[in-house]
Amino acid sequence: MNRREFTTSIAALAATPALPFGAFTPATAAPAAALPPGAYAWAQLIARAQNKCSPATLARHLHVDINTATQLFDTMVRDGVLRAPGAVGIAQATNPIDASGIRAPRLTARVRAHLKDALNPPPETAPLVKADDPALGCGDSIAEDDPDARTDKPVQESPQAG
Repeated sequence: MNRREFTTSIAALAATPALPFGAFTPATAAPAAALPPGAYAWAQLIARAQNKCSPATLARHLHVDINTATQLFDTMVRDGVLRAPGAVGIAQATNPIDASGIRAPRLTARVRAHLKDALNPPPETAPLVKADDPALGCGDSIAEDDPDARTDKPVQESPQAG
């Protein structure tokens, strides 16, 4: 083996995790196993929440055997829920759930709406300060005092010390 072949094999080894796993395995028909009701929906939720999925993960979380989990995994790849798995067998979700629970397209739409509102504020209908009265009505505060604000009752005196 010369230097060129060695360098090519090292580069191929480094690029192996980026290749889809389906390119290395022949397509064989697995016997159809009965899926529990709702298993596909739960598998989608698990894959989207963790942003990665493998048949072993599905078997562990859904309490099914590995053949059923593999069938479910292949169905999700075929339906577009997951991308093609890498060399390790782990696939990423195509539309993962964000950690905040908000899906990315809705979040960007909300950010755009807030930016639009911030950049184009609505016109003010009425000013907050009267333009003709700069004192804001503070000059005639004596006339506005309530005459009944204090009582005419005498102050209670303390008992004589003695």
